Amino acid sequence: MKFSPNTMGMIYFALAALFIYLAIQNVNASSWDFWTFFFAAVAAIDIMVGIRFFKMKPNKDGKKNE
Repeated sequence: MKFSPNTMGMIYFALAALFIYLAIQNVNASSWDFWTFFFAAVAAIDIMVGIRFFKMKPNKDGKKNE
């Protein structure tokens, strides 16, 4: 099943928000440790991938391609 790039972008942004939330909760619970940096790094990667999905341009058929 194929999803549109806009849908995939929203999914990646939702995952980024989840990982940002986990990082904030982890800082409040146990200060800055490995898991906090890990959650922040995964959130940053998800945001980059989400932006890439939103920047895809449509081809001749109306579907989005890179």
